[in-house]
Amino acid sequence: MFERRLTALFAAYREAWAANSAERLESFWATDEPAPFYKAEEIDRIITDWDELRAYWRHNETFNETIDLRFDDLSSVPAGPGRCLAGLRMQWSIRFAADARTIDGRPFSWAGQTMGGENHVAALLSANAEQLRFCAWVEAPNAPLSYIAKLYLERGQER
Repeated sequence: MFERRLTALFAAYREAWAANSAERLESFWATDEPAPFYKAEEIDRIITDWDELRAYWRHNETFNETIDLRFDDLSSVPAGPGRCLAGLRMQWSIRFAADARTIDGRPFSWAGQTMGGENHVAALLSANAEQLRFCAWVEAPNAPLSYIAKLYLERGQER
């Protein structure tokens, strides 16, 4: 039962990212918590401030033209009363806006192009009878050499 709730949550979160809506993304978060804990692989720091996280999501609305996230290999464990820790694999594909700029306003070198990859996510959720909400999100790519070797080996098997 609980795994179905988690699977449904991640399916809806995928749709919110595809809609590229900061407002929809925020609706999945436990904003009554004192602070978020958010680490996307493309940023070099952990966000622990609601205003900064909202600014990150708003920036993505103009930075990304399309976003496709796919979640699988979900597992979870209890993490104290009313909490669970979920882990899963995330495959992502993003087409950047033609006029994309970094959050500090500089032109983005991949503007208008598509990029994708895969990583793992660890997410802490608050859980009650009515809803699941994110409290923390950490994206963890595999080590570059391991990732490149995996791609190389997969490519060799396709032939």
